[in-house]
Amino acid sequence: MIPLRIVESDREGFDQPIVELWRDDDFIGMVFWDEDVAVVQVFPDGSGDVYDLEVRDLMRVLEFAEQIVVPDEYRDDDLSDLRISLSAEGGGDGWGDEDPATLQLVAEFDPQVGHRTADGEGFFPLEVAREFIERCEELGLAVVEMEGFDLEGDSLIPRPNLNLVVRAPEITEWSLFRPVANGQARDTLASWPARPTLVVAFVVQEPDGDTFVA
Repeated sequence: MIPLRIVESDREGFDQPIVELWRDDDFIGMVFWDEDVAVVQVFPDGSGDVYDLEVRDLMRVLEFAEQIVVPDEYRDDDLSDLRISLSAEGGGDGWGDEDPATLQLVAEFDPQVGHRTADGEGFFPLEVAREFIERCEELGLAVVEMEGFDLEGDSLIPRPNLNLVVRAPEITEWSLFRPVANGQARDTLASWPARPTLVVAFVVQEPDGDTFVA
């Protein structure tokens, strides 16, 4: 099933930005702020039929969308009643308890992905990949793995010579490791060929040591 993506936009009649939900070239619906709650509207397809949406993928994009549409004056309040928890009862692999920096990073770059596989791994165009590394540094996150592929149509072609795994066992302090890791990622990416078909996949590490695939 094709993963959903989000696009932030401004629409007449809305005081806050709205987030459009897309699956490939199909407009699925939108998320917007209505008085004191985030609302999602899902529309029928062009034939008037319903869309079949994968539950975890829908919950993933709704969490990101909500972060965008919530007005600033509500951000310091308890939003527990507004948020959709992505963690299953007693655990799970959702995004509900993620580091705020992680949520911010994914919310910003999910709409810019060049290709996303069925299992959720994202592949970013070269210019977006450069911005991704810089944003990780600004948000206090570290790129620890990076792989280059060529995207030809819908086919991903691995390039085994284009990869990076950051190794700095001698650096244990996060404030030192993070800029070293991001510096290695930045320099490595600069050495890769700047061709329009090149896309990049990332593994990012949080300050507590947890990692996630972007």
